[in-house]
Amino acid sequence: MKTSTLEELEAAITADPSDALGWLRLADLRAQDGQHIPALLARFEAVTRAQLAGNWLDAPSTPPAHLDAVVEAIAQVRRRRREIYFGCYDFLRRQHGAGELSRVDRALAAHLREWDGRPSDPRQRPRFFYFPDLPSQPYLDSGTQPWAPVLSAAFPAIREEALGLLAHTAGFENFVRLRKGDRMDNYLGGQQPSWEAYFFFRHGKRFDDHHAQCPVTSKALESIELCQIPDHAPEICFSLLAPGTHIRPHYGVTNVRSVMHLPLLVPPDCSLNIIGAGEHAWREGELMMFDDTFQHEAWNRSTEPRLILLMDCWNPMLTAVERAAMSVLIHTISLLHKAGRASGGG
Repeated sequence: MKTSTLEELEAAITADPSDALGWLRLADLRAQDGQHIPALLARFEAVTRAQLAGNWLDAPSTPPAHLDAVVEAIAQVRRRRREIYFGCYDFLRRQHGAGELSRVDRALAAHLREWDGRPSDPRQRPRFFYFPDLPSQPYLDSGTQPWAPVLSAAFPAIREEALGLLAHTAGFENFVRLRKGDRMDNYLGGQQPSWEAYFFFRHGKRFDDHHAQCPVTSKALESIELCQIPDHAPEICFSLLAPGTHIRPHYGVTNVRSVMHLPLLVPPDCSLNIIGAGEHAWREGELMMFDDTFQHEAWNRSTEPRLILLMDCWNPMLTAVERAAMSVLIHTISLLHKAGRASGGG
């Protein structure tokens, strides 16, 4: 097969990455060209994109002409999960060298249970992915984020924009999204609990109208390095906690992400509490950052609303190369999990 044919298909897939059959054809061409791991990754793209769209779940949802190839692709993806995960950031290894990714490799091996990389601190329980070689600290120094001064300097203007929204609360929505069988009182306590958010980003999606409504806040956010993980991050919002509301103890998803708070409106008796590490009382204009994979809770025991700018951000102890690798890796793991659920494969 001529290289130009492979290059043409690569270009076509780049232009339309939703083409599952195109990915399958690309996998065959890569395999013929001796690119075995890239071929496997192309089959992964084909399978996950098709199954997330409701196709290739069984024989009736698969074109008969492609059934054998699809069955083999699905089998390879399930059988060779480890190679897919390590291969998804191999381009970074080629660019920067294996040494720059050694901690990511160790973390992934722990995720695959090839060694016991669980947190040594029992208070820390990531729900999704744990990076063992990061310092285990409940509260973090916000000054380790190089962009922290940008947020601090913008505090008065950000606060003014946020307070302007409280007059009508349009655009605020429930922070907690309940799944089937969930109950709000599993997450919130209090007589009339309410936790609402005005999102600038959620699961990586940008809320353009909210950015337009709050131009100063938007400019500050766009000027800093955001935690970019497709379909996951960033998550940034004005977080509004109603009087008498208690956010029950819970754990975050991964310690590669930290949580930053810029308190905007803080009445008395409002705190974040990391179980076993102590309370933190927010102070207006004073940044605070923590690792939310430690069990934590928050409350507003006052008679007035509490308002903060809440944002997830990269753990400051990750290098730039590690951040890039984790962005691709978490997205890849998530896609394979979703496709497995869609096809009934677990």
